[in-house]
Amino acid sequence: MNPWYFLFVELFIAAFMMLGILVCIIFLVIAIVRKKPKSKIIVSLCINIAVIGGIDLFQASHSTYYAYNDWAILGQDINDIREKYGEFDEGTLKQGQQGEVSYYIYTDNGPIMPDHLKHYYRLEYDENGIVYNVYESCQKGG
Repeated sequence: MNPWYFLFVELFIAAFMMLGILVCIIFLVIAIVRKKPKSKIIVSLCINIAVIGGIDLFQASHSTYYAYNDWAILGQDINDIREKYGEFDEGTLKQGQQGEVSYYIYTDNGPIMPDHLKHYYRLEYDENGIVYNVYESCQKGG
C-alpha cells in the first residue's frame, strides 16, 4: 500500500480523536458548571488521548514503512529478521561480511507524484550480522 494512503488514514483518525478531545473538554466544563457526574466524560477523554498516543507511538516505531517496526529491527541479528519476516526479496546474506538486503514494499502508482518504481525496505548489517541501518529506497538503477 502506498504510504500516502496510510498517512491519510492516520491523519483522519488523529483529527477525529482531536475533535473527540475538544468535545470531551466542552462536556467536562459543562458538567463541572452544572455539578453533574463527570466519570464517563473523563473516561472518554482518556481513551481519546490514549488513541492519539498510540498513533504517535506507532508512527515513531514504524517511521520507514508501516509494516516494519524499525525499533525492533535495529540492533537485531539479520538471521532473526529473516526468520520473522521471511526471505529477502533482494540481496543475499554474506556470513562474516557486511551487506545489504531488502524487502519489496510497494510500486508507486499512487495519485500524488507517482514514480512508477518498485520501492524496497532496505536493511544494512555489519560483519557480525547486526542490523545498523534501515531505510526505504527505489529499485537499483531507478
